[in-house]
Amino acid sequence: MSFPQRPFDVYDRLAKLGIDLGKKEEILPAPKGRRICMATFTPSGLVFTSGTGGGTGPVTNAPDDVEAGYAAGREAGIKHLRILHWALHPFGTLNDIWYCVKCIGMVNSHGGGAFVQSPRVVDGYTKVFHDVLGGPLSEWAKEGMDESLGGWHARSAVAGFDLPGNCKIEPEMIVQIDPDLALRIIRERGPHC
Repeated sequence: MSFPQRPFDVYDRLAKLGIDLGKKEEILPAPKGRRICMATFTPSGLVFTSGTGGGTGPVTNAPDDVEAGYAAGREAGIKHLRILHWALHPFGTLNDIWYCVKCIGMVNSHGGGAFVQSPRVVDGYTKVFHDVLGGPLSEWAKEGMDESLGGWHARSAVAGFDLPGNCKIEPEMIVQIDPDLALRIIRERGPHC
């Protein structure tokens, strides 16, 4: 099965954005003693990431706090790109992500419906994927359209959680890769990393 390639190299965009992908052992530690994996590959080519935290403390409706939440979302998005890069390595690259499927963004805030800015906080996460894989919010979009929509995704942005480690945001992402690549990774390394 083949899917049209995007007309740019994802790694060129990462370089222009100043995003460092780190070292594999820092991003994906050995599985010994870990209770959950960071990414799971399915035979259909769907790749599920575990939630990752960004920022510290609950978010309030105060404008500066919402923007700190947005920055925390960006931090979490970069973490997930690093995880996906190293999860695909050495069999594939981030260029092998056909498109993003779904983001679930959970925001640490006081419950009861008092916080109304969870979409803005999760936008920090969403924009990273638009910037790198292509999307209407990307740095390279012209009049709301990019050369690729590979980073565009369905999304939930929900608030009212006491998140682990008191992080501001904990998103998850599901992406689609070629099922043949996913099967190769599963056969040669296993479905989890």
